[in-house]
Amino acid sequence: MDENIRTQIDQYISALYAPEDDALQQIRHAPQQHDMPAIAIAAHEGRLLQMLALSVNAKKIVEIGTLAGYSGTWLARMLPPGGVLYTVEKSSKHAEVARQSFEQAGLSNRVEVLQGDAHDILQKLAASGPYDFVFIDADKTAYAMYLNWAADNLRPGGMVAAHNALRGGRVLAPQSDDDRAMAAFNRVLAEHPQLESTIIAVGDGMAIGIKKR
Repeated sequence: MDENIRTQIDQYISALYAPEDDALQQIRHAPQQHDMPAIAIAAHEGRLLQMLALSVNAKKIVEIGTLAGYSGTWLARMLPPGGVLYTVEKSSKHAEVARQSFEQAGLSNRVEVLQGDAHDILQKLAASGPYDFVFIDADKTAYAMYLNWAADNLRPGGMVAAHNALRGGRVLAPQSDDDRAMAAFNRVLAEHPQLESTIIAVGDGMAIGIKKR
């Protein structure tokens, strides 16, 4: 598909199914204002995340990679009363910006921003599981580790989703460490004995796995 047409289709989907309110627009622009990388998901990917989480009736969600809180806002907004999003962020600066974002969006009562090394935090979160939904959007070379944690800590029927599964098509002939890591991750997901899985070719690719019952 022509790249220009693909962009127009993404914009069409976002405008129709994922219009941003003021809070989402402010959070999307927060990285530019705070000298952070502008690598958040797109609006239509945020709506896809919501639909995926809703499809498994998610009440307890873990997000690995917070940035400014854009994807977390999409997820937290679909939570039912009493639901909670635990979002894990290595950077103290990013975590603080995200806390401000969630407060401005009126979501502080259902989001816990956990700042620190993901490996250490996930070990602690395991004690509070199982979880209904896990979203991975962090360091690509650790995706396989995060996937195994998700598979072990999801309830049967729970779902894991991972962003950047296609890397702009570079997983077909990976050259960089991140591209090779994502290609390897996709193979691990496809063959994982605990998960039924596929990739949704939306945006930069959303890999999903449902824990077998």
